[in-house]
Amino acid sequence: MNLTEHLATIDWSFPNLSNSGIHSLHWYPATYVAAIPGTLIPAFTQKNDVILDPFNGSGTTGVEAIRLGRKFIGIDTNPIALLMSEAKLYFPEPKTLKKQIDFIVEESEGLFGRAEVDPHPHHDELKAWYHPDTLFTLNRILTSIIKTDNLQIRKCLLAIFSGILKNASSQGRHWGWVCDNVKPKPFEIISKDALSIFLNAANEYVKLTELSHKAVQVHVEAETRKQTRARYKLLAGDCVTNMKSIKSEYVDFIVTSPPYYGVADYIKSQRLSYLWFDKDELAPERLGFRDFEKLRSFESGARSNRTRKNSHETYMKFIAAFFEQSFRVLKQGSSMALVVGESQARASTTDELIAAAQGQGFTLALRKERDIKLSRRRLMAKVKCEDILIFIKN
Repeated sequence: MNLTEHLATIDWSFPNLSNSGIHSLHWYPATYVAAIPGTLIPAFTQKNDVILDPFNGSGTTGVEAIRLGRKFIGIDTNPIALLMSEAKLYFPEPKTLKKQIDFIVEESEGLFGRAEVDPHPHHDELKAWYHPDTLFTLNRILTSIIKTDNLQIRKCLLAIFSGILKNASSQGRHWGWVCDNVKPKPFEIISKDALSIFLNAANEYVKLTELSHKAVQVHVEAETRKQTRARYKLLAGDCVTNMKSIKSEYVDFIVTSPPYYGVADYIKSQRLSYLWFDKDELAPERLGFRDFEKLRSFESGARSNRTRKNSHETYMKFIAAFFEQSFRVLKQGSSMALVVGESQARASTTDELIAAAQGQGFTLALRKERDIKLSRRRLMAKVKCEDILIFIKN
């Protein structure tokens, strides 16, 4: 049985598996189960090979690539996606991280009055999402995080903070309500213990990142955190533009999931994070709300763009450019694996995607349908199923 025949026998829906451990650090829409890259990467690559995910998202491919001893390049237009990915891949020193967490808790538990913490610049909008006490505590936590001198530790702490914002809010419904800017009704506003929520999430991150690096050392024995960090690179911005900076035939394998046409809003789903991160002190890190609408305009295939004139044509033009660059950066004889899906309510795209890839010179080696869990289907514009597509650069 050759590799393609073997891959065809796999149940790619992985019905009994879900993302856990460091993969669960921060919620993100339309992610795929880690077992997909975890199965594909060993099948198509060797240690130290270069794995590319041009639509990095929450970093699922990157975590698996680094765990398995490969090098990784991730690209995304969404700074919040890159922030959470950085936290998953950086592996901070536990003592340094714990010391900074203790400092944040100490400052946030301080007995000084409310006037000593400047109100958040978006206080009036945030109070529509949070109880005043919760809002005050979150602002105090963020103010303390921003004081962190070490940039990478600060990013890890910001990722933890970003990850609790939905649960700390009074909007108890699923992410789509936040995505569509549906604020809780006044009678739904309830106080939540933001400091405990943050501290629990921070302690969990310390534990998970330690376990995650131990999982790396299973495949790369005795590798230090510093050595592990040297194996990944995250690039901000449009994938086609960033891929042009990668040398031809440099990449050994591409594993990714292009945005499904008209299905998810990746930028809008992180609305609360962009709102909180719009502070002058964070402007150099480009995490702020001031870029929110601009970033949305760059988001290919977003659900909110589905009614725009020529949106489908624009999406397919972008996909064609993506395949052109993918073919160029891949080594001869190497492969590209895509997880693709489409909404029953939108124009069909999977056959067009295949045709576009073939038009750039790829050969389709495998197309295998995978079912998705009902709970995930409800959140993704009625996506019934997905396909695993494997292409070869002959």
